[in-house]
Amino acid sequence: MGLKQLKYGLIRGLDSVASVVAMAASQALAAASGRFVFMNDGAATLCDDDSTTICGFIEDYARTPDTGEKVKMLNGLDQVFRVPIINGTFVVGMIGDQCDLDISSSIQGVDLEASSHDLVIIVDGDTVDSEWVDVRMNPREMGTGLGTDA
Repeated sequence: MGLKQLKYGLIRGLDSVASVVAMAASQALAAASGRFVFMNDGAATLCDDDSTTICGFIEDYARTPDTGEKVKMLNGLDQVFRVPIINGTFVVGMIGDQCDLDISSSIQGVDLEASSHDLVIIVDGDTVDSEWVDVRMNPREMGTGLGTDA
């Protein structure tokens, strides 16, 4: 029986590529979960199945930060994150594919059966138990989707 890597979150890339952002209201950061966010009127909000942009990954422990609380958001293009699979089965042929994020039972992960917003790109995954994938943020979907003059 092989060893399992149980760490979720940043697994490759520099953690110094980051910003400090304010959290939106009622954002529960769960253990063994993804923490990808988009910016909604200046506040970091967890990406769900209806999110159309991505801005970063909150580096924090499992808790519900206060509204407006400042937290560290990782946002480097070379960063790779391990997150759970919410829906679908990982196969090696998915490496390089894009997929959506979803939240189920307060856990954020990938939906391998959805590709309408393509917020993350798969770079590796669990071919034994299909419990996790390693992803990076899709640079085409990063930002707020608005210009500074909007």
